Amino acid sequence: MQRFKNKRVHLIGIAGVSMAPLAETLCDKYGAVVTGSDWSIDGHRAENVHGADYVIRTAAAGEDNPEVAEARRLGIPMMERAEVWGLIMREYGNTICVAGTHGKSTTTAMLAQIFMEAGRDPSVMVGATFPLIGGNHRMGKSGDFIAEADEYSNSFRFFKPNIALILNMEYDHPDCYPTFEDYKAAFDAFAASANDVIREYDTAIIEGITLKVPGEHNRLNAAAAAAVAEHCGIGRAAIKTALEKFTGVKRRFEYKGELNGAAFYDDYAHHPGELTATLTMAKTLPYKRVIAAFQPHTYTRTRALLPEFAEALKIADKAVLMEIYAAREDNVYGVSSSDVAKLVPGAEFYVSLEDVKRRLKELAEPGDLVMTIGAGDITNVWEL
Repeated sequence: MQRFKNKRVHLIGIAGVSMAPLAETLCDKYGAVVTGSDWSIDGHRAENVHGADYVIRTAAAGEDNPEVAEARRLGIPMMERAEVWGLIMREYGNTICVAGTHGKSTTTAMLAQIFMEAGRDPSVMVGATFPLIGGNHRMGKSGDFIAEADEYSNSFRFFKPNIALILNMEYDHPDCYPTFEDYKAAFDAFAASANDVIREYDTAIIEGITLKVPGEHNRLNAAAAAAVAEHCGIGRAAIKTALEKFTGVKRRFEYKGELNGAAFYDDYAHHPGELTATLTMAKTLPYKRVIAAFQPHTYTRTRALLPEFAEALKIADKAVLMEIYAAREDNVYGVSSSDVAKLVPGAEFYVSLEDVKRRLKELAEPGDLVMTIGAGDITNVWEL
């Protein structure tokens, strides 16, 4: 990684959840001079890459991106975000990568808390804000690196971990993987790149541990984290203490406050499996009704999994649908959240954040649990 020392490195998509910590790491660890741009802040312009020694791009920046195209034209060496993280990880003696369709951020954070409790001082890269570390990454001084491994665009192909933890696998990212077989093949290749693979774990390992984060899915996440920690030589006492302290990461059933006397939560679930787990857990809590306001994320996912989304939303007592968050896509499919709403009895469909907030205010009563759910901007409803 000395290639970046005192070099000017330009990051395309610098505000991304793992791009921003990469920028800090390049500055602090390698002395690079970092510039960057992001479509959500200042847009992308060809001239932004001028003078760069290296360009690093997020997976969402395709060949048609003006900065990518200009870097190609000028012959500036260009790498993907995950490729650089992979190179950084190889400098550590014990790299643990957490993969799976669901639960990656929570389990990565659980592992970080366990290792920190055990005094191991790990470096951490997680795909959500983790209050314990004041963000989504930390650079420790030990040989342990704990990282979330994202399968989107096969990004985790660049990781060669000592330990790969695979939590689960349900078909997702149809824009990258045309079939489930393609999706599974990516996970198989990731597993093959690791020295040790942990796929099976028993909740008996956390018997006697009381978690602050609810739901069977979190018990499974905790069991997975405990299994890896034990594999790395961490004792049961530190595992128990850490897991009982763990309060979660941002946007995973995060309590925001009260709305008309109802408890208001926000959650990142954007796949039918996650939606099912979250709503099933919510229904076990002592509330009168569960009111779910859900915003699907990407047109391709909504189209591919539309019946599954509808079935998941039937778990709620009342479903409010907001229009699909486009993310990186154009709606060439003619799909809408209203198509999901039509399959859910009593569901309602709205286009704007303001309309969703207004309707939730009308619906919410003391004793209810109200949730905004999705990976898009529906999280902003609470702030309106």
